[in-house]
Amino acid sequence: MPSRFRYSIRARLQWSVMALIVSLTALCGVCMVLLVFWFERTLFYNHLVGDLNSDIVQHQAVQIPISVPHGDSTFYKLPGTDHPLLPEAFHNYPEGNFEVLGGSRAYSLIVRHEAPWVYVLAQDQSEFERYEVLAIAGIVVGFLLISGLGYLLSRYIATQVLLPVMTLAASVTDDATPGGGLAAFPPEAYPNDEVGALARAVQGYADRVADLLERERQFTGDVSHELRTPMMSIQAASDLLQEITGKDPAQQKVAARIQRAINDMQQQIALYLQLARDPEECQREASCTLAEAAQEARVLWCGRAEEKGIALVCEQQPERATARVPQFLIGAVLNNLLHNALNHTEQGAITLEVGEHSVAVRDTGSGIDPAVAARIFERGVRSQQGPGSRYGLGLSISKRICDHQGWQISVQPNQPRGTTFTVTVS
Repeated sequence: MPSRFRYSIRARLQWSVMALIVSLTALCGVCMVLLVFWFERTLFYNHLVGDLNSDIVQHQAVQIPISVPHGDSTFYKLPGTDHPLLPEAFHNYPEGNFEVLGGSRAYSLIVRHEAPWVYVLAQDQSEFERYEVLAIAGIVVGFLLISGLGYLLSRYIATQVLLPVMTLAASVTDDATPGGGLAAFPPEAYPNDEVGALARAVQGYADRVADLLERERQFTGDVSHELRTPMMSIQAASDLLQEITGKDPAQQKVAARIQRAINDMQQQIALYLQLARDPEECQREASCTLAEAAQEARVLWCGRAEEKGIALVCEQQPERATARVPQFLIGAVLNNLLHNALNHTEQGAITLEVGEHSVAVRDTGSGIDPAVAARIFERGVRSQQGPGSRYGLGLSISKRICDHQGWQISVQPNQPRGTTFTVTVS
């Protein structure tokens, strides 16, 4: 099942801290900009309104249009906003507070209508606007600077916070001591916190796994030693029995059955011992191509196929089927698949199809029982359509071999009937 997270814990922690720093910086920058605007719109305009009221009272008796400068501000008393005394940039403004931008100059304009006069107070705000632009530019530069520093800080924080976990992960990954413990970084080296608890849990799990592996090695070694001796005795007795049975068909049939059982038992013991070994060790055993394995399996089972009147053929592309695999393991898989195919095929043909990296067993048998189609590779699942063990231990062992070697095994129904099992090697 694919992971729902695309990034590592370190990356997610780093970007979370980075997002927090950027969000707080952006919030502070917005607040500063709003504060500047509030200061300009509220405190500054309140001051101008007070100046305008003072000028109106001071020039109440004047009954002609006037223009009175006061440093950086000018008071106008006019019959309308289009009067020649009023600069063209201030014409036709309704009553209210306005900001007038013209070229490199900026003005704050307050217009008040008290019939029959219009009062205008204009103040040059060019210097203030330059400071305002510089302040906003400083806020932007500060935001970018803090964001860059926040990125470096978030990386440092993420590394320091996860350093114990990464150290533990590296020790578990790189440790190759026979006991399976964390020799380079023992749990005692970690503080008594969550990471220390994790290290102790990993140590306990590693100890249990090492114990299980050791017991499995001992068991497989004992099986290999203890069973081979009686098997050799049984084999010798079977050979002697075949010599003394003579030509009695009934006795020959019993002797042949005993011999087949001995051969099957020897093969199963060898197979289980192979599966108990490391996959890399199996790669050093005798190998063969898929084409060679298919031909060997066909020769082994062609007699059984002839007895049932079924054609057993091998279709291959020798120039492409060059992948080499452990001979014993691929043979066990193909033998299980052919055994199942012969059990479930009464007429028609069984075909071994060899590709560049795959080999398929195609039959014209009874097909897959829909009731157990989803569980055919599970141990102990059997078909209810007839005799045999298509869904018994044979497929379960084949699946285990493929998993052991990193191969893929799949199944598809044939049309109009039959089944195809495909083994794909890496």
